[in-house]
Amino acid sequence: MLIRNAMIDGRLTDLRLKHGRVQEMGSGLAKSLYESDLELAGDELRLCAPDTLLSRSVRRRMTAPPQMGGHIMPGTPAPLTRWRDGVMIGVIDEHTAD
Repeated sequence: MLIRNAMIDGRLTDLRLKHGRVQEMGSGLAKSLYESDLELAGDELRLCAPDTLLSRSVRRRMTAPPQMGGHIMPGTPAPLTRWRDGVMIGVIDEHTAD
């Protein structure tokens, strides 16, 4: 899944989530033919905290336990949390835009 215009560490960034991990980050990433696309319009992405309430389907797909602290970079495991105006509005994993 390609995520466009996510605010990460104060910068608008595109990132690609595949196989339960962030695979690529940058600006203007090209969408592949069968890849889903999600526009965040400046919403912030953060690491998923260990105490975040997650649905059973998201927990079942997780490849690693939620992390605390640190930065989002290639290799970071999904899920990530989506924030707007200081309020968490959702959880993002590689199937969110399917």
